[in-house]
Amino acid sequence: MSVRAVGPSPTRLSRHRRIERRRDLPLAARLGLAALILALGAGVFWVASGSVGPVVAAAVSGFGNVIESITTISVTPEPSATPAVADAPTVVPPDDPYTNADSTDVTVQVPTSLLGQVGYSVRLWVTLPDAQPAILTEATIGGTATLVIPGVPLSKGRNDIQASVVGPGGESTLSPAETWIRDISKPRLSIISPKNNATTSKSSIRVKGKTQPSSTVHLRNDANGASATVDADQDGLFAARIALTQGQNTISVTTVDPAGNSNDTSLVVRMGSGRLLVSLAGSRYSFNTKKLPRALTLRVVVTGPDGQPVRGAKALFTVSVPGLEAIVSSEMSTGGDGSATFSTTVPSGAMAGSGLATVLVTTDSYGQRTDRLALTVK
Repeated sequence: MSVRAVGPSPTRLSRHRRIERRRDLPLAARLGLAALILALGAGVFWVASGSVGPVVAAAVSGFGNVIESITTISVTPEPSATPAVADAPTVVPPDDPYTNADSTDVTVQVPTSLLGQVGYSVRLWVTLPDAQPAILTEATIGGTATLVIPGVPLSKGRNDIQASVVGPGGESTLSPAETWIRDISKPRLSIISPKNNATTSKSSIRVKGKTQPSSTVHLRNDANGASATVDADQDGLFAARIALTQGQNTISVTTVDPAGNSNDTSLVVRMGSGRLLVSLAGSRYSFNTKKLPRALTLRVVVTGPDGQPVRGAKALFTVSVPGLEAIVSSEMSTGGDGSATFSTTVPSGAMAGSGLATVLVTTDSYGQRTDRLALTVK
């Protein structure tokens, strides 16, 4: 028995098509996709213009969300940024805002949340009158909340200093300002009373003057070492009482302003008794009749009411002892030291008893005055 090979018939073979793998979408699919994209674009335009109905808008929006979700999933996410610095530091106010130094140490209180963190620092800013804030210096934050920044430069006049924290996430807001005032000028100083070369009969005098407000004023009397210290008020006025001594008193006045700058002046005040003073002295006061004749010298010192020596006063000396005629000098004038001297001799023939030496002083300004001293003859 023979076997016949089985195969497709010629007719069937003529209708056979080779199966091929297509790399592109079918034409119909591509046309459909293009139509979908056009429809999506038109939908987006209508949604933007507000002309599309709620249903179409929802469909287009939903399709957009799907695309956005796919895009989000397909894009690699970026790492999150370091958070921005929020807390500002605090500048500690100075004990005294006034200084004449060209730099100062500034103390800053740092937020405790930044202690021990790497990459954080404090930045100091200064604002000068009629100027914008400018950076002064910067210091790294350490492990303590109190940060002292030394040698911060100061400009002449007012310096408003603020601080900020700078870190990987940016810079904080500026702290409230604290003020330093660099003053390098001498404080003004004037004496209101007494006038220079004034005279008084009192044992002390009240000195009044004006200087820079809140300055410290020192007074010293060079004649007796007396001193006084007083603070000027907010208007710069001051008053202090200082002791005087007889005669000329030179009072030194020194003012020191809050920044440490100083200025000084002086005035002369003369203290007197308030009246003309005449003082008579002799080279001897007793005599022995057996040892006569003996020389005698009389000296007078004339002091005015202001305590100053009186030049040009007229002095007339008289010596009277028992048994002799009175001895009278010629009229003599006092010198620059207010003194005049008369020399004479008590002759032989004087009798034992009490005598007297006198002087009459006449001045143009203060009138006359007399002084005397006792003489004894044994």
